[in-house]
Amino acid sequence: MHSFQRAHERDSRRVLITFGRSFLTLELARLLAAGGHRVTLVDSIPIGVGRFSNAVSSFHRVPPPKFAPREYCHALARIVEAEKIDLLIPIHEETDIIAMMTDIFGPECQLFLSDFELENRLHHKYEFQRFLTERGIPTRKYAQVIGPEDVPGLDFTAPFALKKVYSRGSQKVHKVIPGEPLTWLEHDADNPWIAQEWASGDKYCTYSVCHEGRVRAHATYPVDYAIDGSSCLNFTSARHEGIFSWVTDFVADIGFTGQIGFDFIEDENGLFCIECNPRATSGIMMFSPHNRVDRAFFDDDPDAPVIEPDADVNRMIGLGMLLYGWRRAGRGDNTIRQFWRDFRSSDDVITCRGDEKPAIMLPIAYAGILRSCFRYKVGLAEGFMHDHEWDGHRI
Repeated sequence: MHSFQRAHERDSRRVLITFGRSFLTLELARLLAAGGHRVTLVDSIPIGVGRFSNAVSSFHRVPPPKFAPREYCHALARIVEAEKIDLLIPIHEETDIIAMMTDIFGPECQLFLSDFELENRLHHKYEFQRFLTERGIPTRKYAQVIGPEDVPGLDFTAPFALKKVYSRGSQKVHKVIPGEPLTWLEHDADNPWIAQEWASGDKYCTYSVCHEGRVRAHATYPVDYAIDGSSCLNFTSARHEGIFSWVTDFVADIGFTGQIGFDFIEDENGLFCIECNPRATSGIMMFSPHNRVDRAFFDDDPDAPVIEPDADVNRMIGLGMLLYGWRRAGRGDNTIRQFWRDFRSSDDVITCRGDEKPAIMLPIAYAGILRSCFRYKVGLAEGFMHDHEWDGHRI
């Protein structure tokens, strides 16, 4: 149960969180409010689950960052000034857009992100792999495909994955057999393709809150049920010292500030990082109020131990499990019977005793998402975030 009573005024901060429709945003708002902080949400759609939470003090509708990036950032700056915001926490790919316009925000508000060049290099899947190679970190074989002339140079001898360098879990990853004609590829110089050696093994995702190269909070969770095997739908805490050391060393090396997640595959050849998400990831939903993850965002005690979720965490996005988790592509090696067993034993991230409105309003909120799907002519998973995506275009 979450308690949203105010802490002592001296400890309370004013926080603005973006992408109010997201379950990540809802959970982070609850965790911050439970820590005594005042939470403001923004979104480009009028109805998102987060705005109905008792954890949220105010909500503002803003322009869509993908289609009106400058207007979006100026709207955030006005809200920051009007509500005397201490900390702005971006959630999704609007992080890159805000990072390009940091100069319009006053010094009294901290932006919880790194500079644009670093954010962009971590976001760009090919540049991220080069980043690892430059540091001597082992990677799977990879190559970039900018145009048709690059296709003949793909000298993979085993199956490989093809995906856009700016893409996310809602978008398809193509498995390609060497020698297969790739005449179907559509090329965009601003958003080319990355080819990566196809890997099988144990998959893990991470979530970390970082300050100037120091990991202040961290969670690792295996990929179990997921949308087409990529976007996780359930979250169980895993202790993996190799992954934690990898993340700690890499974050320190690049001096990162913000939220960040990594996708790993571990097999008989070792541990490999497949991609990076320099923003919030679903791992935030593994923390409970008593973990006090809110303290990680303010870094008031740099010498404090890393905050981790409880070892017995077992949570899920219930609606996502019902829509995608039971499908063959979503449940991996699990049987239908195992799916229902896991579904019944997991706690839904939306349902919260004492904060029931978000769950009650979920059908109405999703009706708004479906409207966006029709408007942009995309599927449900992609439509959920379509107007908050960023594909490398400078503003």
